Amino acid sequence: MAKTEYSYEERRKILLENRYLLTEEQSCEKWGISRYRLRKWKKILNYHYLIGNLREMALVALYNGSHTIPAIIDHLDYLNHARYTEDEVSELLNNLKAEGMAGEKDGRWFYARPQPDDGASFIF
Repeated sequence: MAKTEYSYEERRKILLENRYLLTEEQSCEKWGISRYRLRKWKKILNYHYLIGNLREMALVALYNGSHTIPAIIDHLDYLNHARYTEDEVSELLNNLKAEGMAGEKDGRWFYARPQPDDGASFIF
């Protein structure tokens, strides 16, 4: 049975997934919501100005296949038009690794959080 109530933070994450990863149709299907509800949330949460924080954008970069620190720096620059240093990104990635959200092997980083079979979890 589809969930009917979502907290502010859950709605924000759904909208961020829609902004960075999924189409409107995919978001609605994944979360069992109507397009009307998604558009209503976009208006309420001021979607036009909604952006992820640095941690969330780094996860998007990893999820989308950026595996090296220079590639992640470029992806972050694309998402928020800020240029981070290798040290900043390295520290961020090590924090994500400590959380179990990222992994590293032979200098290549990857998104490490397994997705459940029902697909109903946030990448963040």
